[in-house]
Amino acid sequence: MSESATPIIAAALDARSLIGQLQQLRNSPTAELDWNRYCDLIRQLCKASHAAVVQLLAQADSLALLGRASDSATWSPLQTMPPGLDLFAKATEQGYTQAPAQDPQGQTWLVLVLALQGLTDYFLILNIKPQERSQLNELTLRALLCVDFKPLSSGTLALTPEANLGAMLGLAAEVMQQPNFSAAGLALVNGLAVAWELLHVSLGWVDGARTEVVAISHLDRFERATSQTQRIEAALLPAVIQGSEVWWPTPTDTSTGLPAQSLTDTQALADFAHHLGVSQVVAVPMRDAHGHTQAVLLLAPGSRTIPDLNELLLALELVQPRLSDLRHQSLGLRQRGRAGLQALSERLFGPEQPLLKLGMVVLVLLLLYVTFGTWHYRLDASAQLNTDSTRLISAQFDGRIDQVYASAGDLVKAGDLLVALDTRDLLQQQSELTAEVSKGQTEVNKFRAEGLLAETEIAQARLEQSLAKAQRVQSYLEQAQSKAPFEGVIVEGEKKDLLGAPVKKGDRIFRLAKVEGLYITLMVSERDMRHLAPQASGEVALLSHPDVNIAMRISSVIPVAQVKGQDGNQFMVKAELLQAPQAWWRPGMTGLARIDVGDKNIAWILTHRLVERLRLMLWW
Repeated sequence: MSESATPIIAAALDARSLIGQLQQLRNSPTAELDWNRYCDLIRQLCKASHAAVVQLLAQADSLALLGRASDSATWSPLQTMPPGLDLFAKATEQGYTQAPAQDPQGQTWLVLVLALQGLTDYFLILNIKPQERSQLNELTLRALLCVDFKPLSSGTLALTPEANLGAMLGLAAEVMQQPNFSAAGLALVNGLAVAWELLHVSLGWVDGARTEVVAISHLDRFERATSQTQRIEAALLPAVIQGSEVWWPTPTDTSTGLPAQSLTDTQALADFAHHLGVSQVVAVPMRDAHGHTQAVLLLAPGSRTIPDLNELLLALELVQPRLSDLRHQSLGLRQRGRAGLQALSERLFGPEQPLLKLGMVVLVLLLLYVTFGTWHYRLDASAQLNTDSTRLISAQFDGRIDQVYASAGDLVKAGDLLVALDTRDLLQQQSELTAEVSKGQTEVNKFRAEGLLAETEIAQARLEQSLAKAQRVQSYLEQAQSKAPFEGVIVEGEKKDLLGAPVKKGDRIFRLAKVEGLYITLMVSERDMRHLAPQASGEVALLSHPDVNIAMRISSVIPVAQVKGQDGNQFMVKAELLQAPQAWWRPGMTGLARIDVGDKNIAWILTHRLVERLRLMLWW
């Protein structure tokens, strides 16, 4: 036996001892019964600070104090009675009632008032500290099991039989101490089977329209799809439908001597009894605070008959909240949500098809909202950040790229070196042309000295031709290195693709853009153009920072449709940005834009695409 179970057993044995002492009061005459002793024992049993037995005097409309037990000599049972609440009337009607209260010193209490069964206008008043709230159900059960007085023929009072009281008290305490729903259900059915020597006890839990077997005595595990489990579930249904105990065979009506009429068919109970080979079966419902059947116990006796169910019904009433809490904790998130929705629906619409009724109400409200409500409608469009302040960096002569100093996305300053072409061929040509120029100069001087005018002119022309070629080669050498003409960002040209690549004169190498004068270029679908208003506002989110929404306003529309593959015809729309450029903005960035159209009917927003398509398909 585990250490944690030892205090529970000790508490149960102490409670039995107190109940035994209470039993000794049964032989005392009514007028001589020691109510002070009774209050002292019941105070210990229920862990109360104060206890009193009072009699409500109808003629004097006052209370007669018959006995008391308290830590304080000045305590009066009326000091902690909450004003404005007739707890005695509720206790008479329900058997017991409870309410929070406060005494004149400011101390808070839980006041428990119980009607003494068998005595008219006799009440037990207990003051329990709020710290014991977690055990309030168990303490209430203890008190209820000890307030059932039965007058004897000799004029004395007696308590209910000790065996049944002790068994139900111990069983309730054991069930309420279990950590989870499976253990609590198994403790209930096994404890009841042992206490009453029953052949079979099973517990079924009602989940909406379905009753599921959750515990069977003497079985830690069982298969839910077996015929035995299905037979048990069928036997539980009559009690669920009728909402009260269902016996088989049907008990005899004492007034007529005939079998009492049952509101439901008991054939399933009969089949289960024949299967077990027993002569008696009863299904006992367990109801919640609202009177709804939440669980059902199926009892089948062995060698003895089923005892009176009053003590069992009382115990079930007190352990039901604990079982409900454990059942709710054992459910998954989806099942908890469904159970909460089921409970809400039952409170609103009653037990008959509550979810269906709730669904219909929600559907009607949704249709009304969709029909008459409005949403703010916006058009979606692809967007790109652009600028007109760009410059192309191209090759100035045919050759091969030797060095690349920048790549797309780099921010460069004016004068920064971007790319250098291979100049080895140009240098070789420059050397050859230098030699030609020197030779031509020599020939011109020679022919001029000899007075040969014609030859001099020819030599001078060849010299000038060589000088022109040399000047052109020198110009190419000066243009072999390309520099940034202004500060900006490279938006086109990858270093890995350019290095060592052959180029021709005029081939594009880089595109350089200034981070100024930025605007948004939108591509709007042809089907949405009719909803686009001039100067419409909107927002754009770029892929690099999707969490930042940038305000914009439509500035112009290019009235020529462009074909964009599967997207169909689209129109280019320019929009100005309504905030200062940020450091991370770069021309060429793309994203998604949403253009404000205005408030539109919800039904139109949800269906206008389909309606327009049908109009195109069905027109003639």
